[in-house]
Amino acid sequence: MNIDVISQYCVYNDYPIFRYNTQKHRDNFRKVILYPSRHHGVIDLEGFSKKNFPQVTWVEPVPIDYGVEDWRQAETIPCLKQSDADWILFMEQDFFVKDWDKLYTMLAFNMKFYDAIGWWNETAFPYLHPCFFLIKRELFEKTQKDFSAHPEIPGCDHFAMLTRDIEKAHGKLRTLQQMGYKNWETAFHLGSLTYTYQEWKNDGTDRFGQANPEAFFVYNHYSRQVPVFHDPEYLRISKEIEIEMIKRGIKIDPENNKWVPFFKLW
Repeated sequence: MNIDVISQYCVYNDYPIFRYNTQKHRDNFRKVILYPSRHHGVIDLEGFSKKNFPQVTWVEPVPIDYGVEDWRQAETIPCLKQSDADWILFMEQDFFVKDWDKLYTMLAFNMKFYDAIGWWNETAFPYLHPCFFLIKRELFEKTQKDFSAHPEIPGCDHFAMLTRDIEKAHGKLRTLQQMGYKNWETAFHLGSLTYTYQEWKNDGTDRFGQANPEAFFVYNHYSRQVPVFHDPEYLRISKEIEIEMIKRGIKIDPENNKWVPFFKLW
């Protein structure tokens, strides 16, 4: 498929399952374009990530005032300069499906009939979420390329304006939900995966804001098991997070539950 992947990649965290899954399905993409996002964090894994994530294009960072600028807008624009495929897939590390082979087969079919395909986020201003947002370049070039959140509009988060532009241009839009995917059953956006790792202090004050704590617990467990190279500091933090979540009441068996098929991909 003639697709370029674009993704923000926080260098204060590692994403072992995303690295593995991207390489496993690498033949589906022309390029995998990553922006090394540097908001803030405890451990800097940029060197490790660049060494251990092959066949990807790392974008040269641009000066960004993260306290003032919309980070999504600032980080996405430089990525676009590296992309020339007929389709662009915006993807996040915390989107999961049970069967990726099936998803890519379904995409190849639906791309014949639709201009944009992705995960629908039902808010007061509903939109295709950038956790998984595939768009035909011909249509994309007709948009304002506004990836910013607009807090003045209730429910208008990142990429919502891009969805409105697609509708204004009469683009043919297809949601993964319309393709049969059911939230928390066959696909989901976990949400807030990164900040638990990047802000980890292990002093009892750490936050867990994921949409589903049990799913995150299982993700965290398998992120250490996936057959890729691992950074020792990430492994340490991941194990500490597991211990802390158990202290806070998580009792699920990490290797015997309904979430395993989403994370054990080997």
